[in-house]
Amino acid sequence: MFVELDGRGPRYAQITRALVAAVANGGLPPGARLPPTRALARQIGCSRNIVLLAYEQLVLEGYFQSRPRAGTFVSTDLPRATAADGARAITRQRRPALSRDGVRLAREAARARAITRRPTRHAIDFMYGQSTPDPRVVGHLRRAFGAVLEPQVFNYGDPAGDAGLRAEIAERLRGTRGLARTADQIVVTTGAQQALDICARLLLRAGDRALIEDPGYEAARAVFLAAGARVMPMAVDAEGLLPSALPPPKSGARLLYVTPSHQFPTGAILSAARRQRILSWAQRAGAYIIEDDYDGELRYHGRAIKALAAGEHDDCVIYCGTFAKSLFPSLRLGYLALPTTLVDAAVNAKWLADRGASLLLQRVIRQLMRSGEYDRHLRRMQRRYAARRNALVGALSAELGTEAEIGGDAAGMHLIAWFPRLDRAGLETLVAACHARDVGVYALERHAMRPMKRQALILGYGLVDEPAIVEGVGRLAAAYRALTTQA
Repeated sequence: MFVELDGRGPRYAQITRALVAAVANGGLPPGARLPPTRALARQIGCSRNIVLLAYEQLVLEGYFQSRPRAGTFVSTDLPRATAADGARAITRQRRPALSRDGVRLAREAARARAITRRPTRHAIDFMYGQSTPDPRVVGHLRRAFGAVLEPQVFNYGDPAGDAGLRAEIAERLRGTRGLARTADQIVVTTGAQQALDICARLLLRAGDRALIEDPGYEAARAVFLAAGARVMPMAVDAEGLLPSALPPPKSGARLLYVTPSHQFPTGAILSAARRQRILSWAQRAGAYIIEDDYDGELRYHGRAIKALAAGEHDDCVIYCGTFAKSLFPSLRLGYLALPTTLVDAAVNAKWLADRGASLLLQRVIRQLMRSGEYDRHLRRMQRRYAARRNALVGALSAELGTEAEIGGDAAGMHLIAWFPRLDRAGLETLVAACHARDVGVYALERHAMRPMKRQALILGYGLVDEPAIVEGVGRLAAAYRALTTQA
């Protein structure tokens, strides 16, 4: 018997793989007697103990049978390999592995991931939606981990989330967003993305209409498309989503996704009049509104914006929040503040997805909130990002003047620079020229479902300090002047 080893890993594992392959391809048919271990060891050039180990493993797995004083044999329970079996195996390999829904899910997720990923790291990177954690809060987190290490945190928790954290979230929403929902109406999720996925699974059927801002958050769009919904783009302007773009109430729309406090990506704030019109539309349409308040903790002008879910018709609004921006994304903690009628279904969906978010991490965040450190951290972050925002606005004004129109700078960790003189091709050239200067800038239109009439860059300041901002805008301006001078 000839045994060819593949040279990968321990010798006994190579022998095991070679013997299994011989059984699979018919070289060792059911009932065949294996060579004595000494003989096979001499052939391979190894210790007999190594061959014994391989034989014992395959006996344990059911490939071989050991018969006292007779030897080791291929199990007779294994099916006989034939040419027809081989043809069927090839056919099985060629058969699609995913269901139709699975193909759609994988396709839409891949599209969204391609947009949201950070493709290349630059020396100065205006990537948005990302930040570096505050060293002081990292120290508090270390201490909080030690404080919450009790026996119960090592078990499964309530799928709705830790009761203490939910109470802290509910109290905070009441004070900062005017949202009168109790701890029992809060469901802690593994990030805002899972929160959106739970909503899509519960509320959308294949073919349902889901409405989303355009430009908008492509990961939300991907969730709704993966659920089989028909996603309809809704236009936005300087005051947020246009109510006039909404379909008639009897159109059958099931869901409207909005970012009213700081529209993503334009940064527009939804005006009070539009809020009332959108709430009224949802009531008449029998549709739910998902209000994504992804960065509402970071504001630089005025007071916090009252939540849509705090309005008169709050029973149609699902409020979605996250700790990704206020702390950092790798926490993977978000939450839903739900109308009472949806709570039980959402808790069951959360349990089915992952049995519940990390109880240990929830207790850590609860500890930060109860101690007051979370609020102190937010005040530090507001000062940090306000200084960076001011540096960015100042540098853009100084370097580009009226060539760039600044918008969306009242909150969050990014702003928009509109370039009236550039068309789509011109902005793509500008982005490439900045990348060549080792400055990462990103086109707003990559978040749009339809071509945009005006072109802009999204400039984030979560990863760059003030000196880097000034230097980066200088390089951006130089690239812009070189481009427009040629034109």
